[in-house]
Amino acid sequence: MTRASEALMASEFGGRVALVTAAAGKGIGQATARRLAAGGARVVVTDIHERRTHAVTAAIAADHPGTTVVGYPMDAGDRDQIDTVVAEVAGTLGPVQILVNNAAVNVLGSIFDYDPAAWDHVLRVNLTGAWYLCRVTMPAMRDAGGGVIVNIGSYAPDVGGNGIESPYAITKGGLNVLTRSCAHEGGPHGIRAVSVSMGLVRGTKFVDDHPELKDIPGALGVLADLTTADEIAEMVAFVASERARHLTGEIINVSGGAYMRA
Repeated sequence: MTRASEALMASEFGGRVALVTAAAGKGIGQATARRLAAGGARVVVTDIHERRTHAVTAAIAADHPGTTVVGYPMDAGDRDQIDTVVAEVAGTLGPVQILVNNAAVNVLGSIFDYDPAAWDHVLRVNLTGAWYLCRVTMPAMRDAGGGVIVNIGSYAPDVGGNGIESPYAITKGGLNVLTRSCAHEGGPHGIRAVSVSMGLVRGTKFVDDHPELKDIPGALGVLADLTTADEIAEMVAFVASERARHLTGEIINVSGGAYMRA
């Protein structure tokens, strides 16, 4: 990358406040927070793990001197914690202008014997929490003349959960509807909303814990390889930038074509 392109990237987001959920793991959330920081956003790292939140925040700040990076431990499915964090961010940095709903849990199991408590947990984090974050950030986006919501989706709804993850697939299908609802209602106020849909992502804890998933027919997509977290983060950055100013309500698949094999 040339110095000119580095300088252009560093000014891409112009100090806009970007909140990323589940951003302190080793996967998509952290890669996205790092990419947005590289683009000059003021990044809010949130994650349910307190120690990890502070460690990753410090590491991103050290890698991007001059860029504001703050961290808040937050359960993305807890409305009280969401209210507290969004209010504190608004009071110190200003209103959230880029929201990345990345937090998700996936408890595998058959619908015949799935634990109802696991269902409630998956729904609370993956869908209800994402809805609530949109609910509490969109009014400030509206008042500021615009903003961007990026929901991290999945092609799992296209395969009905493959018989092992139907609650996860259902929440991701709902997330796509949430994206389009936010696009419809937010559009007149300059608010865009897009889903970035993934398949299996190399290096994430979920894929590391379940290597057998790569053997499911079509899981690697037509490119016969797993997507990386950095590739997802790059698409999030594009969607959040002015380069995509006329893009809203869309479901963008970054899965190596895996969704075409669904």
